[in-house]
Amino acid sequence: MVQPTGLIHSDEYIKELEQLVEKAIIDFNCNEKYLVSRDLSERCICSKYAMYLEKTISRSRFSDYHVDVEYNRGATANEYGVKRINDKAIIVDLIVHKRGYNEESGFGNLICIEMKKSNDKRGSNADKERLSIMTNTSYSFCYKIGFLIVIDMKNNELRVQKTFLK
Repeated sequence: MVQPTGLIHSDEYIKELEQLVEKAIIDFNCNEKYLVSRDLSERCICSKYAMYLEKTISRSRFSDYHVDVEYNRGATANEYGVKRINDKAIIVDLIVHKRGYNEESGFGNLICIEMKKSNDKRGSNADKERLSIMTNTSYSFCYKIGFLIVIDMKNNELRVQKTFLK
């Protein structure tokens, strides 16, 4: 499938990406409360959510995109290059992208996601900073949209806390 044209920066395009993430959250919340209620690791919960997101993405017009957990490659026109800012690696919990680098279109980066448990004493400032960097056009990562998803330990569910736009 060819990347959709004409809608790359439109409100409709962004709304569609938001709906895909929300649909996967709804499906996760309906089926996976056990993982959250048993206080399993953030990585476990994130990888299970990735399965729901991948299923949702595969049924959309973005079916040629991949969902990967902690994918740390693809920087400065080099598909093997580690994503870095000021010599510090930038890795988010989950991404939706096209693997590899295309000389004509660059990286096909679509969605980046950070997850954080609501009871994590470290807070989410570092996560927010990474999402801001990944969606900021000043850097070469160029994700269209980013999400901070909170693992709500009180209600045993996922929810979007903040959205970051390109």
